[in-house]
Amino acid sequence: MEEIHFYFKLFNSIKEEHEVDFAELELLGLFGEVKRIKNFMDEVVKEPLIHFINDDVRIQDILTHELPYGRFQGFHGVKDRLIDVSPLVKRLAYTREFFMIIEGREPEDIVDIVFKDGIVGRNLQYFKSGELILLRFITNQYYLEKSQYISKVSRNEEEINRNVDVLSRYLIDKLYRIPATERLSVGKRLEDYFAIREEPSLYLTHYMHPYKGKFHPKMVRALLNYACPKREGVVMDNFAGSGTLLVEATLMGLNSIGIEINPLSALMANVKCQSLTLDPERLKLGISRFIKEVEERIEAFKKDMNGSSLDEESNSIRSTLKSRYGIPKNIIKMFKRADAIWKIIIAHEEIGRVKDDKIRDFLLLGLSGTISDLTRRRKSDFTDVLKNRLHNLYLRVYLFHKLNEDLLRINLGRSETYIGDARNMRDNYVEWNGKRIKVGDDSIDAIINSPPYSTALDYIRNDLPQLILLNLSPIEAIEERMIGNPKLKHYPPEVIDEVKRGEGLFIKLPTAAKTSINRLIHAGKVREAVRTYKFFRDMYSAMKEEYRILKEGSKCIMIIGNNHYKVENGYVEIENDEVILHLAREIGFKVDRIITRELEKTKTGMIRYESVIILEK
Repeated sequence: MEEIHFYFKLFNSIKEEHEVDFAELELLGLFGEVKRIKNFMDEVVKEPLIHFINDDVRIQDILTHELPYGRFQGFHGVKDRLIDVSPLVKRLAYTREFFMIIEGREPEDIVDIVFKDGIVGRNLQYFKSGELILLRFITNQYYLEKSQYISKVSRNEEEINRNVDVLSRYLIDKLYRIPATERLSVGKRLEDYFAIREEPSLYLTHYMHPYKGKFHPKMVRALLNYACPKREGVVMDNFAGSGTLLVEATLMGLNSIGIEINPLSALMANVKCQSLTLDPERLKLGISRFIKEVEERIEAFKKDMNGSSLDEESNSIRSTLKSRYGIPKNIIKMFKRADAIWKIIIAHEEIGRVKDDKIRDFLLLGLSGTISDLTRRRKSDFTDVLKNRLHNLYLRVYLFHKLNEDLLRINLGRSETYIGDARNMRDNYVEWNGKRIKVGDDSIDAIINSPPYSTALDYIRNDLPQLILLNLSPIEAIEERMIGNPKLKHYPPEVIDEVKRGEGLFIKLPTAAKTSINRLIHAGKVREAVRTYKFFRDMYSAMKEEYRILKEGSKCIMIIGNNHYKVENGYVEIENDEVILHLAREIGFKVDRIITRELEKTKTGMIRYESVIILEK
């Protein structure tokens, strides 16, 4: 029986100890059991790595290049047969690169078996020592994350082409390069950015629209690898938010479904995933035509205004906006330039004339991002901001296609996010290949989500200008239905009665949760008490739906934190994770494992600790 040794090296951007837990968890799903390595120098003096420390290879230099902080630097595993390492290369999140040592084979023959998509000198390197062969694989995650720096410095397609080539060779050709200091601002080269010890999370289409409270892409990728390690499957985020999980699933080749009650969030998720499949040339042409039409219509509109200037902040213009389009005064005041909203309306109307669905949605999200930009950069001209945003988003689509063609070789998964309610998915449908398919019982391979908490961010108010100006949905209806909404003004009478009388789901809550809710009531914080209970009530309904649609043996992973409310001279802690665990067992879930993250930087009343709860049906 042959022994094939594997060594997995973590990213140097590791910041917290629990990230090593995520790294080990995803290896357990994709590879199998591994042992932690505290220091790679302990390993290079042992068999079989010791055969590659000579000056022809110096594997010790590669293993110790840009090491992570912390107690552990990587993992070691052994297999008794050759395996296809493509899933490891294309899906691993916390492993920057890994190594395989095998005896008695020709390197080319091994590569053909284990990694057909490998490109020697780019994401693949091999060395020979006697009868032993060492292969080095660089993961897709490295190129995905570092592509954010290419986006940062590339102004056009030609620069992207050159910079992708620089990135593809960096870890192999520039091992001994001394980078410039981080503070250097003039004369910095792309390689200097690659050496920065940080973790870019807004790479490629993750960047496409501002959104508070995003999922962590690397973490969610690792959790997907554990929850759905097989090459095919359908995964779901039933609190889709801005679509981070769905983007990662798409880049991993998994099909995904998102459910989101906020129409703007559903648009974000769909565009982020669909843009990866757009032809860059067709997209560029669509953007060019759109900008031309918008500029022509703006000029025509100016003439219709009888020569009056749209730049002046006149009361008559603001009054017209309010009366003709029903735009609230508080929204109008968000824009310093009086012409901004007129131009937004013109662009929105022009988008409605675009026939291609994917390009139309792309433009709509670009316009939404422009609105967000203008509320912060209030003196900027609308057309300039719109052009710059659409150009930057286009370049990210172009960059992905270039990376995928040259290095990644990803067969993208399909994704669809639709507006729905996580508490009742029986009537929800999703489009697959032109067919409407119901989300039925036992149909989903894994669920990963981060539900909004009872002191959640005010997602509606954060995106209020876009929701109103783009006429996406009645605001009151969304606020009424959204789980965890901290600004909800009126609660259903039955919810209030259940808290006061200790009836309904209140009976099923763990004792600590009941005590905390009653403490809030006695301290005069009835609104906070009812909001907390309503959150548990809503989550119970959502979790029953999750249990229904999951396949037997599949996993549901929830990332949820605790809350603190200030009461007199102390705090009332709401242990959301303990309540969720309690209710999950009530429904029928088994607890697989729990990983805790400390988030001490948040303010009182917000999230201080976060638990990753892994359940199994």
